[in-house]
Amino acid sequence: MGEKCAECGAPSELKCSACKLASYCSKEHQKQHWKNHKTACRPFEIQVDPLIGKCLVATRDIKPGDVILSELPIVYGPRPHMVEEGPVPCPGCCKLIIGEKSARCEGCDFPVCHPDCPGLKDMDRHGHECMILGLRDVRAINGLHEFYRQDALLTLRCLLLQHRHPKKFAQLLDMEPHLERRGPNTDVYRTIEERIADYLHSNFFHPMTILEGRSGKKVLEDISRETIHKICGVIDVNALEINQQAEITALYPTAYLLEHNCLPNTTHIFDNDGYKITVKACLPIEAGEHITTMYTHCLWGTQARREHLKETKYFSCECRRCRDPTELGSYLSALKCLGSEQEPCDGLQLPVEPLKDDTEWRCDRCDVRLTNEEVCFLVNGIGEEVDGVQLGNPTVRELEGLLGKMLTFLHPNHYHVYSVKHSLIQLYGYQQGYTPNQITDDCLARKAAMCRELLDITRKIDPGNARLCLYHAVLLHELFSANWIIIKRKWDLGIKAKVKSVVSMMLENQNCLDQLETVLQNERNTPAGDKLINLAAGSRKDFTKFIERNKIDLSCKEKIENDNKE
Repeated sequence: MGEKCAECGAPSELKCSACKLASYCSKEHQKQHWKNHKTACRPFEIQVDPLIGKCLVATRDIKPGDVILSELPIVYGPRPHMVEEGPVPCPGCCKLIIGEKSARCEGCDFPVCHPDCPGLKDMDRHGHECMILGLRDVRAINGLHEFYRQDALLTLRCLLLQHRHPKKFAQLLDMEPHLERRGPNTDVYRTIEERIADYLHSNFFHPMTILEGRSGKKVLEDISRETIHKICGVIDVNALEINQQAEITALYPTAYLLEHNCLPNTTHIFDNDGYKITVKACLPIEAGEHITTMYTHCLWGTQARREHLKETKYFSCECRRCRDPTELGSYLSALKCLGSEQEPCDGLQLPVEPLKDDTEWRCDRCDVRLTNEEVCFLVNGIGEEVDGVQLGNPTVRELEGLLGKMLTFLHPNHYHVYSVKHSLIQLYGYQQGYTPNQITDDCLARKAAMCRELLDITRKIDPGNARLCLYHAVLLHELFSANWIIIKRKWDLGIKAKVKSVVSMMLENQNCLDQLETVLQNERNTPAGDKLINLAAGSRKDFTKFIERNKIDLSCKEKIENDNKE
């Protein structure tokens, strides 16, 4: 028996492409039925978990690449730069204003990217807030950066929702602010009171209430300090940060319910126009499984991730990666054991109970043990040195020297080591003294080996390419580049140099280019992603020309190797 149209009951063959659960006789009836179908179409439902609260749970099996949800933000705004000097974001388009002499908004006199910026007149962006911002006494403001030093613009935009979009305002207030952890005796409460509540009331709300008294009309019903603190809590706990053409902080009506996991099963992308978020599965998700994202940096070790989550999101992660002392076999936090003076040791120091803040660290070969305080002191000290060197535009020799010193104490896969190696591979082949014409075969082989090591780590901690797409893409392209220089060198030496190792490198390069297309498929809206996509396209073009010119058939590895032997 055939399917029936969900709208009219007529025989139908057209199915909803997202859920495959509803059929339609025409596109028109599919559009008409969407209001009824959109809730059932979503492959998840909102549940309340006794431990984590509201969350999203899959209602059917979801395959990698399937769209889980797509929605526009409730509210968004530029992420302020807490600096005295430097570029500030335009309140209209949220892009950083580059240049000393910026234009000014005619209504409020705040710096803008251009007087004709479309966002300035948009009432859901700058248009509405402009009237309030223009009430300030410019004589009381010290310089252009005063407003942006106060993390207040997004808070003001949230407050303005109560007048223009009361349903959105209610949605926002329904989000978890964790006020019990942000009480009057906490540093975060005092910071918000001074930098946001006092600032908004003194400079904007006080003159606004005077005008309200004269006109008899209320601009905002609720500007209480309690509501401001709640909104700030909602933003800190639930907002997403977007780094694309502009630096944005945004709150979404459903995506905020994605819970954290250090091994997330979704990835997300943002449109530049309106900052719509699209959440896709990056790993298979079974019906009944929680739908997750990641709130912290994937390349931090377990203690750094858990500490960040406790301080900013107010919970302790107990996911599979956090529970595993080896972090899924990546050894991203492992230390080398130095043993005792009498008996050197080549063992590894790993946390005995990773979910405990005061866990002991124990060697897997000898009896040497370390306290967590000792480990933190060592790792933090090395981290500070790494940051200092990385910020100074280091040379290859400086990074190699730092790496050699670090490897005395840290596992070769440690996240600080990963950071330095990732920087090194981007200098080999490019920096003076290591350009393609100067770099030695041994150095290229070392670069390629580092790329393979880091790729192995990356795939273990981010198997779905949820968080490390750009890191992954750089590694793939730099591995291609290292191989490519060697291939062309050996090929130029003549037929006798076309040995098995060159064939293997050709096949590896082809694989790198194929993987780059997959890894970067969700990075087309980012400047870094766009740059890598163009690099990969150029590399594929050069590689393909080389293969075609030399009539090499990479579809049959065994045939190539036999030809080379002959």
